[in-house]
This record gives sequence, C-alpha cells and structure tokens, in this order.
Amino acid sequence: MHRIEQKFFYIQFSDAESFALYPLSSIIDSDILESMRTGDVYLMVDNALEYQLNTVERIYSDIVIRERIPAGKIIFLSGVPTMIEQVRNVAKKLNLPEIRTEWFTLFEETGLHAVRKNNYGMHTLRKKKNWNKKYLCLNRRWRLHRPMMVAMLHGRNLLQHGHVSLAPSDTPHMDSWDSALSQLQALYPDDEMFRNEAIRKLPHLYLDTKDLKTNRAEYEDSILPYYEDTFFSVVNETTYFENIPFLSEKIFKVIAMGHPFILSSSPNTMQYLHQLGYRTFHPIIDESYDGEVDHRKRMLMIVDEIEKLCRMDKGETAAFLSKIRPIVKHNFRNLKKKTSIGISRTMN
Repeated sequence: MHRIEQKFFYIQFSDAESFALYPLSSIIDSDILESMRTGDVYLMVDNALEYQLNTVERIYSDIVIRERIPAGKIIFLSGVPTMIEQVRNVAKKLNLPEIRTEWFTLFEETGLHAVRKNNYGMHTLRKKKNWNKKYLCLNRRWRLHRPMMVAMLHGRNLLQHGHVSLAPSDTPHMDSWDSALSQLQALYPDDEMFRNEAIRKLPHLYLDTKDLKTNRAEYEDSILPYYEDTFFSVVNETTYFENIPFLSEKIFKVIAMGHPFILSSSPNTMQYLHQLGYRTFHPIIDESYDGEVDHRKRMLMIVDEIEKLCRMDKGETAAFLSKIRPIVKHNFRNLKKKTSIGISRTMN
C-alpha cells in the first residue's frame, strides 16, 4: 500500500447507495471537506467487505462530482482484486482521473485471529486413519451456486460423505428448494438434474447451530469438531455466477484450520490466493476447474474432484495427505506471519 504522508479521513461503507443516503456534507465538517478539495486531507473509503462493481460509479457521482472531491484525493479500499479495471472504465467514460484503488484483503484477519488465538491449524490433518466424514462444506445464505452444488452432491450420493450445512437463512422466500430449483431450472432448462423431485424433500442441513440468520464471519469453537472429523473442505465462496473474484473469511478460516480445499468461486480466483503467498493443490487436486468460465461445467468439474477424494480408499487417502501436508503447513505459516490487519496491494 502507498505510504500516506498526508492527513486522511476514513469511512467504511457497505452499500453503493451509502453516499447518496448519507452525503459527505452531512457527516464531515465543512472545513475538512474543503481541505479534501484544495488542501492536504485525503478521503479513504473502505468497501472491502463487499464485492459490487457499481460502487465505483456511485463514488464518482456522489463524491467526485457532487461533493467536488478530486479523484486524486480519494483512496478506495476494495475487496475485489480486479476492481481497478472497473475504476479505469468508469473514469474513461466520465473523462475524469482514476481514483487511487487498493485491493484490501480485510478478511485475512479472520483467519489470522483464529491462528493467533489457538493455533487451530495444528489440530487438524493429524495422522488419523479413519474419519467419520470426508469433507466439510459450510453454507449459510442461499446464493444460487450453493444449492446448485448440494443438488449435484445429492445426485451422486455424496452428501453422506460430508458434513454439509444448508437450511433456511436470512432471505425469506428465497432460501428454499422450491426457490432454488425454479431458478436453476430457468437457468438450465434442459438439465434433468434439477428436475429431481427428491431434492425438494431433503431435510434442513444443520451442523453446529440452527441459527443461520446470524452472519458468522468470525471463527467459532463450535465448528472445530467438524474440521477434525474431515480431511478436506469445500469452500463455497461469496461469488460464483458474478465473474467477480472475491476472497472472504470462508477461505481464510479453512487455511487457519489446516485443511486442503476445493474452491467454488468465480473463474480464475486461485491466482489471487497465489498473489497473497498461498499455495493451492494442483495437480494433487485437479484445479483446472478454476479456469472454466462455463458455470455449470465448472461446478461439475468441482463435484468431480469432491467425488474423487470421497472415493479414495485408506491407502490412497494416506498418500494424498502425505503429499498435501507440506502445502497446508506452508499456507498456515503464511497466514500466521501476516502482520497487517488486512493486506493491501496497490492496483494503480
């Protein structure tokens, strides 16, 4: 991140409409605003918890144009590593300078806190010969790729091999199989997989809690037994169909727990983990799915890998873990050595 010698005013916001609902002039003193326009005060706006691209247009319309804050006096912290492309497109369209944009991996702190608190990763992947289940797959909000995966796992009789959560959450009338299957059928009308009526009869899938309305971004000890009872994780990230890479607490929790993982996310997301110093598992796990842009095919490739790991016998599992442990240890140590609360990478 650029070293900032000047004074700055920091605001964290969650919605693209935030500065329309709460104009800067209503929350910042007029003399500070004027110093942003003509003096030595910079405005830092932090949206690292979200992934919406339309945030950029609203920063330009609600701050640069309406409040007359020069684009060069704004530092935009985003959790999307490709956000600079959106900034460039909007700046070009408006014929205005680019906002200084930083990729800010705030969610790394979630895993870092777990590591420092109890060295969790040292508990998992011990030399155990038998697990009751093979994988852990945590799902709260019904983003469409999550029921899509669970439907595919059900179709291949793979749910029985995993600790999987998926039950009513915080989006009434959307987080149900009736809603999910109707959306999937509309998206893939020729796919018989999503016309299997048995899926509608799946029971609610709970693990350590039945409260799925509360956002559980922070690690909780109650989930530890499920990590210890499995030898890999399936991470259903926040984005998938959006084609927006985004690394949330979901992946960093898994790294903190010392699990290898299969990552269900937008295409070409793995490269951003690599940029942060983490290693992934190709070719031990075939990660060619990460480069597949067809969303249904990518999910089928992901489920293929889940099935391959679930079908391994004891000898194959032992060989797999022997190869995977050095990578898991590297990732755990890479996370543990982080010193910043949120790692920022300059994008322009």
